[in-house]
Amino acid sequence: MRVVIVGNGPAGVEVARLLSREHEVVLVEKETVPHYSKPMLSHFIAGLVEEKRLFPYSPEWYERNGINLLLETEARSVDTSKKILNTDGGELPYDVLILATGARPRLPPVEGKEHFLTLRTFEDAERIKKLLDTEGEMIVVGGGFIGLELAGNLAKRGYKVTVVEKEKGVLGLDEELTGRIVNVLKEAGVEVLLGTSVLKATEDTLLTDKGELKGRLKVCAIGIEPEVSLAKASGIETRRGIVVNRRFETSAKDVYAIGDCAEYNGIICGTAKAAMEHAKVLVNILNGIPDRYLFERRSSIFKFGDFPIAIVGVPRGRGVWLDRETKAFYDGEDVVGVVVLEDMKKAQEWVHHFLEAPPPPEEPPPNPPDPPR
Repeated sequence: MRVVIVGNGPAGVEVARLLSREHEVVLVEKETVPHYSKPMLSHFIAGLVEEKRLFPYSPEWYERNGINLLLETEARSVDTSKKILNTDGGELPYDVLILATGARPRLPPVEGKEHFLTLRTFEDAERIKKLLDTEGEMIVVGGGFIGLELAGNLAKRGYKVTVVEKEKGVLGLDEELTGRIVNVLKEAGVEVLLGTSVLKATEDTLLTDKGELKGRLKVCAIGIEPEVSLAKASGIETRRGIVVNRRFETSAKDVYAIGDCAEYNGIICGTAKAAMEHAKVLVNILNGIPDRYLFERRSSIFKFGDFPIAIVGVPRGRGVWLDRETKAFYDGEDVVGVVVLEDMKKAQEWVHHFLEAPPPPEEPPPNPPDPPR
């Protein structure tokens, strides 16, 4: 079976690694460097890890594992009837096509957004690190996991960091959990401004509805936009992301989507951990082993400086503290989500608890979109 994969991020490289044992694998990537660890980029910027630790796989590793890696190659369209991926380097026929196109960072719709930097690629990290060495301080816009990880790691190294978040909570969590996290960040030296909207950016300042902040280095981390342009141009159903079912089937036959670009029932997972889990489930399916991914039971573990936090399931609904580190969320009598602070052994117990619950029923693949009129 010839498998063509678009995207060399955590989803793409993991599915390539596992499938190359038994199948012909071609991996298409528009960047100039092999796979690198996106979760470690903030550690690299802060000087906590060396550059070489970001790159677990050398070009020789791809060769040894039978993966045909095509760097600096842009996928442009898919002919789903002829089963051909069109790239700027030519046509690539496939038996199975896997879209692992990832996502791009969002920017706020304000004047001066060109003065923001974003953290998504190794090139982004290099640029931010160089400016940080000059400026010695940073404003982070966004209280999601990327922004808080970056702030926590920089504060750990003694840099001055200010986090600006328009909501009154961080990570989409409630007031109590937000308070615990913010207190830890403040103790580490991070200034956190909640309920603060960005109005305008200039080269040297950030104007908010609470006043003006001085700072040349401004990093925007307000979320992601799944990269769906290839799928959309090829007639594959998209909404915010590429629409899939629990088996990662898209509306096109033999075309699958995994990682940050995939959307199931409005859910986009958005973490490297989830992307690698997607890859493992899809490999089972392609190898004839029955499997499916339970999007509602995803889990994420982050670390803000020296403070770890795990989010398991969907932390919405009635919240109850089970102990000082664990808050469970209920829909009726059922636990639908859990947040665990610091105790990661306890977090893993909850992950296993969710995985052992009975799975929902099977479902058909997404319907193909109506043809253009």
